[in-house]
Amino acid sequence: MQKVRVVEKDNYDYILEGTKKEIYKINIEFYDVTVDVGDYIYLDDKVLEEVNQYAYGPIIDKNNVEDLIKIVKDNDEIYLQRYYG
Repeated sequence: MQKVRVVEKDNYDYILEGTKKEIYKINIEFYDVTVDVGDYIYLDDKVLEEVNQYAYGPIIDKNNVEDLIKIVKDNDEIYLQRYYG
Protein backbone atom coordinates (compact mmCIF):
# COMPACT_ATOMS: atom_id res chain seq x y z
CA MET A 1 0.00 0.00 0.00
CA GLN A 2 1.12 3.50 -0.74
CA LYS A 3 0.61 6.53 1.50
CA VAL A 4 -0.81 9.55 -0.35
CA ARG A 5 -2.03 12.91 0.90
CA VAL A 6 -5.18 14.63 -0.36
CA VAL A 7 -4.05 17.97 -1.82
CA GLU A 8 -7.22 18.89 -3.69
CA LYS A 9 -10.83 17.70 -3.78
CA ASP A 10 -13.76 18.39 -6.10
CA ASN A 11 -16.81 16.22 -5.33
CA TYR A 12 -15.53 12.68 -5.98
CA ASP A 13 -12.35 13.75 -7.81
CA TYR A 14 -9.26 13.74 -5.62
CA ILE A 15 -5.77 14.99 -6.39
CA LEU A 16 -3.33 12.96 -4.31
CA GLU A 17 0.38 13.47 -3.65
CA GLY A 18 2.71 10.56 -2.95
CA THR A 19 5.69 10.57 -0.64
CA LYS A 20 8.03 11.32 -3.57
CA LYS A 21 5.83 14.23 -4.74
CA GLU A 22 4.18 12.16 -7.51
CA ILE A 23 0.65 13.34 -8.34
CA TYR A 24 -2.37 11.08 -8.89
CA LYS A 25 -5.93 11.94 -9.91
CA ILE A 26 -8.58 9.46 -8.82
CA ASN A 27 -12.36 9.32 -8.59
CA ILE A 28 -13.54 7.86 -5.27
CA GLU A 29 -16.88 7.98 -3.51
CA PHE A 30 -16.69 7.46 0.25
CA TYR A 31 -19.68 6.20 2.26
CA ASP A 32 -20.10 7.27 5.90
CA VAL A 33 -16.69 9.00 5.95
CA THR A 34 -15.65 12.50 4.91
CA VAL A 35 -12.15 12.75 3.46
CA ASP A 36 -10.71 16.27 3.40
CA VAL A 37 -7.65 18.06 2.04
CA GLY A 38 -4.70 17.18 4.25
CA ASP A 39 -5.96 13.70 5.15
CA TYR A 40 -3.88 10.64 4.25
CA ILE A 41 -5.08 7.58 2.35
CA TYR A 42 -3.25 4.28 2.12
CA LEU A 43 -4.13 2.71 -1.25
CA ASP A 44 -2.98 -0.25 -3.27
CA ASP A 45 -0.69 0.75 -6.16
CA LYS A 46 -3.14 -0.79 -8.66
CA VAL A 47 -5.87 1.62 -7.56
CA LEU A 48 -3.57 4.60 -8.13
CA GLU A 49 -2.52 3.39 -11.59
CA GLU A 50 -5.92 2.38 -12.99
CA VAL A 51 -8.39 4.85 -14.46
CA ASN A 52 -11.66 3.90 -12.81
CA GLN A 53 -14.35 5.03 -10.41
CA TYR A 54 -14.19 3.58 -6.91
CA ALA A 55 -16.45 3.46 -3.89
CA TYR A 56 -15.34 2.64 -0.36
CA GLY A 57 -17.32 2.40 2.85
CA PRO A 58 -17.59 0.64 6.19
CA ILE A 59 -16.49 -3.00 6.28
CA ILE A 60 -19.53 -5.19 5.71
CA ASP A 61 -17.88 -8.48 4.73
CA LYS A 62 -15.26 -9.44 7.29
CA ASN A 63 -14.42 -12.53 5.24
CA ASN A 64 -13.26 -10.37 2.30
CA VAL A 65 -10.55 -8.09 3.63
CA GLU A 66 -8.32 -7.93 0.57
CA ASP A 67 -9.77 -4.70 -0.81
CA LEU A 68 -9.22 -2.41 2.17
CA ILE A 69 -7.87 1.10 2.39
CA LYS A 70 -6.89 3.13 5.42
CA ILE A 71 -7.76 6.79 6.00
CA VAL A 72 -5.77 8.80 8.54
CA LYS A 73 -7.77 11.80 9.71
CA ASP A 74 -6.93 13.83 12.82
CA ASN A 75 -4.73 10.95 14.12
CA ASP A 76 -7.64 8.49 13.76
CA GLU A 77 -7.26 5.43 11.53
CA ILE A 78 -10.36 4.39 9.59
CA TYR A 79 -10.44 1.18 7.53
CA LEU A 80 -12.82 0.97 4.58
CA GLN A 81 -13.76 -1.81 2.19
CA ARG A 82 -14.07 -1.42 -1.57
CA TYR A 83 -17.70 -1.66 -2.76
CA TYR A 84 -17.00 -1.30 -6.48
CA GLY A 85 -14.39 -0.15 -8.93
